[in-house]
Amino acid sequence: MSKAFKTIEQQVLSLLRNDILRGHYQPGDKLRQDQVARRFEVSTTPVREAFRGLRSEGLVSIDANKGVVVKGLTVSDVAEIYELRIALEPLLAKKSVATIDPESLLAADAVHQQMCATVDPHQWSSLNREFHLHLMKSEEQSRLFEIVRNLLVVAEPYVSLSMFLHPHIQQTDNEEHGMILAGYRKKNGRAVEKVVRQHLQQTLAAIQDSVGQQALGR
Repeated sequence: MSKAFKTIEQQVLSLLRNDILRGHYQPGDKLRQDQVARRFEVSTTPVREAFRGLRSEGLVSIDANKGVVVKGLTVSDVAEIYELRIALEPLLAKKSVATIDPESLLAADAVHQQMCATVDPHQWSSLNREFHLHLMKSEEQSRLFEIVRNLLVVAEPYVSLSMFLHPHIQQTDNEEHGMILAGYRKKNGRAVEKVVRQHLQQTLAAIQDSVGQQALGR
């Protein structure tokens, strides 16, 4: 796959994701490959790949008979995702404190700086996933890491939505990420575990409020 094609696919994916998050497409709406391709003036191939990306994020379903259908975001879905994250991610974070290498810590710090500098909700939520994965990368051979990584992927659209509706959340989350980094630097696994759990619990509350507002059409 060429770099140019990958860029087009990512652009289409980003545009469609934003449309769903902003309510341009409603749950139950069908997305037709040819219509989307004409709208964005691209071929159907990057649109098809973008649909697959949306499915991996939980924003659409793809069925042989029904086609591509917008799923939207639900409070029950986000609750389940974050219940799992709250149960597993603090444990993985605590384990990774003892094994993280200096390069990964520097990479996480660099991503944190980018997060503090951006105001774009989608860019921030994408960087958020990178931030957490950099910190836990030393445990990437474990089954726990694989589970947490998948949860981070499906949580990303919910994080984007919360940022769209409540931009001020970014500041709080940036401060909490700074606290997580400080815990890693001090090799304090217990402190990191506590902060990560609190961070996820607060994020869940904000996202549940955002999904509820979207459902009410506010």
